[in-house]
Amino acid sequence: MAKRILVVDDHAPTRTLVRSILEQERGETFEVIEAASGFECLKAADTQGPFDLILLDVGLPDIEGYEVCKGLRNVDKAVPIVFVTARGELKDFAAGRAAGADSYLVKPIARAALRSIVGLFTNVGRKRPDAPGSAQ
Repeated sequence: MAKRILVVDDHAPTRTLVRSILEQERGETFEVIEAASGFECLKAADTQGPFDLILLDVGLPDIEGYEVCKGLRNVDKAVPIVFVTARGELKDFAAGRAAGADSYLVKPIARAALRSIVGLFTNVGRKRPDAPGSAQ
């Protein structure tokens, strides 16, 4: 079964790059859903979720990515969220963690780094809170 990844970035070439990297993966199949804004991300999470991973930019045109992440965490505490952004200072990493992200990947995107982080977070085997046998 394909792993579902939501890619959120207002820069269409970045979304295309991420999609092409994931489509070239051997041994894994990914269904990539794209969103170009924070609002589109939240709507996709609500109407097309759940996702196995969300790759989220910080600098979105309508809602800052940190706020989007907090909103996503209110709905789904289990989905891995990785910021993919050009903001690479220590304060940015800290803000991402405070917002609820699991990791941070700095642009420009290195193919190997993206493959590695996607592999890690889509195979981590987290139990969803509503899964049978999970603690409440």
